[in-house]
Amino acid sequence: MKKGRTELTRHDAERLFEGLPDGKVRVSSPPENPFEAGAFDVVERVDEETKLWKDNLITLPMSIELPAGYESVSHMREAMARAWRVKWVREGKNQVVAEFPEGWTAVRPESGPIELRDPSGVVRALYGWAADAELRILPRYLVESQANSSSGLGSLLVRDRANGQILERSSTWSARTGSSHPDWARLSAWLGSRYPQHDDPLRYWEECEENLQN
Repeated sequence: MKKGRTELTRHDAERLFEGLPDGKVRVSSPPENPFEAGAFDVVERVDEETKLWKDNLITLPMSIELPAGYESVSHMREAMARAWRVKWVREGKNQVVAEFPEGWTAVRPESGPIELRDPSGVVRALYGWAADAELRILPRYLVESQANSSSGLGSLLVRDRANGQILERSSTWSARTGSSHPDWARLSAWLGSRYPQHDDPLRYWEECEENLQN
C-alpha cells in the first residue's frame, strides 16, 4: 500500500506539469524583465517632477502689470531675474513657474488676491487665480489713503513698506480720497523729490539694489 501511494503521488505531480515546455532551469542568470520596454521611463519622469516641486517654486500669472520704463513682459521678467534672483522654470498657457530665493512664499488669504511675500513677510506683489490674472509688483514707497471710520473723512500718508514706517502724512482730512485728495500733489512731490525712482517696484529694496550692483 505504501508503495502504491508513492507511485500515485508521483503520477499526480507529473500531471500538474503536463503541457509545459521542456527546458533547462537557469539559476545564475537574472530574471527577465516582465514589463515592456520603457515601462520605467514614466516612473523616472514622475520622480523628476516630484523633485522639481520644491517649496521655493511659485506659480505666477503670465501677464504682468508693466510699470513705467518697462516696455514688455519679457523685459520685466529679465529685470525680476536680476533684482529678485528669480529663475524662470517653465511656462504654461496662462501661468509661469518661477524658482524664488529661499523664504519667498505665495499666501492666499480668505479674501482678496494672492500675496507674494519676501522672506521678511512683506507683500511684494499681488495676483489672482483667473486665466486673465495679472501680476502687480508693489513699490517700496507708496502714497496711501487712510480712512477715519468715525468721521468718514480720509487722509494720506507716505509709507516705507519695507518696515512699515510712515515717512510723511497729509495735514488735511477730506471727503475726497486717493488722487482727488487736496494733499495728493504735495505728498507725491515730496516722495518724488526724495525717491525719484519710486515708481519702479524693483528699486530701493535692499536685496534689489545689491543684486543690481553685482
